[in-house]
Amino acid sequence: MQSEHLIGTTIPRFTYDTPLTPGQDFYALCAGETPLVMIFLPGFDHPISREYLTRYLKSLRSLKDGRLACVVRTKPQEVAAALEGRPFPFPLICDPQGVLYNFLGVEHANILQTWTFAAQRIFRSAKGQGFVYDRSAPQQLPLTLVLGPEGHILFAHYGRSLTDLPEDCATISEICRSVTHLAQTGEKDPDHCSDETLTLPDLSGELEQEEPDALGALFH
Repeated sequence: MQSEHLIGTTIPRFTYDTPLTPGQDFYALCAGETPLVMIFLPGFDHPISREYLTRYLKSLRSLKDGRLACVVRTKPQEVAAALEGRPFPFPLICDPQGVLYNFLGVEHANILQTWTFAAQRIFRSAKGQGFVYDRSAPQQLPLTLVLGPEGHILFAHYGRSLTDLPEDCATISEICRSVTHLAQTGEKDPDHCSDETLTLPDLSGELEQEEPDALGALFH
């Protein structure tokens, strides 16, 4: 899916689980005076996820013009165990079945086709810490969304490589400022919001109808 196909559309209302709290309202997460940046990562224990979650944690004070949530393809119980019961400073949406990923058309690609020098360094460091991976296995590419109230998509960027996502919270804040400026000066899109609240598995059903076709080290 191309980014421009998402901009101006709306993600249906659904409930999601965080590591410590199940059944959260997605539209309540979207509500606020500043836009919500939602970044889709691989599993919580994946080297790319660990690298960028660490960066976001270290630079969180720089996030002045927006809010952050990250999506990981890991069960909430597994993330909670890795966090050892500690709360995370921004929402982690757990989508182990990849329902949101499929709904939004997040792609996989061969690892050799998506390696940047930065990705190579991240994987090399992870390997030194005992991480084992298959060089030929397809890898989850990132997706960055900027959302307004009721899931309205203001900006979308499908990563073309494993590290094609915001570097830190200063970058996220810059994106939010730019998107907010464009939204204030451009035309308003019609409201496509739904009053129905779904669960993540329900979104999987909608996808079939509309488009057949993961911590302790993070705190150191």
